[in-house]
Amino acid sequence: MSVNRRKLNRAWETLRALPVPAIATDRLVDLHDDLAHYDTTIAEEMREYVRGRTVDPARVQVDSELEDTLRAFKPENAMEVECRRELLRYKRRIDDVVRELMRATGR
Repeated sequence: MSVNRRKLNRAWETLRALPVPAIATDRLVDLHDDLAHYDTTIAEEMREYVRGRTVDPARVQVDSELEDTLRAFKPENAMEVECRRELLRYKRRIDDVVRELMRATGR
């Protein structure tokens, strides 16, 4: 097994071991939904890769817009601060999978 494949497997296992962050307040619902969509999209492409099928390069990209939106969110209480922190942490793990998937597919 190549080094890239091992790194991809490790990144994927790390992501799957994390719980999806809970929504702290109604203000975070849209951000949570965007993160869930990003996670689902990358999971679908990862399954295609594991099955030996072609990965869609247009779908396997780091979502920098989501990162910017999460960083721009202004929490109003401690629960929102912690939730935003967890959403960013989870997004970074998805980004790790994206980078390793891109590397493994030669992009």
